Amino acid sequence: MPRTVSASEAKTRFGAIASWAAESKDDVIVESHGEPKVVIISFEEYQQMLKLREEARRRELLAQLRGLREEVRARNQDLTAEEASDLAKEISEETIKRMIAEGKVDYEGA
Repeated sequence: MPRTVSASEAKTRFGAIASWAAESKDDVIVESHGEPKVVIISFEEYQQMLKLREEARRRELLAQLRGLREEVRARNQDLTAEEASDLAKEISEETIKRMIAEGKVDYEGA
């Protein structure tokens, strides 16, 4: 069960609170003026959260690419399914390259 502490308690007892979060693998909610502001979690939990966030991002990008493929097909009825997929792939590769160049994504293997 998450533990809740005030910001002033978190400030004065940070080491102990951080150790408790790491050892118990439980969250510590830090409140300021009675409102939750931040959460202290173990590094292990943080890594898992990052992994889940990345998986969600990739699922969203895949859905967008599938939508793009369908849009290309709809706009180009005279193309075969393979030609539409090739065109969508070309467009998506260019988009990924542009996003990498702009620093919007970190994509290995691109």
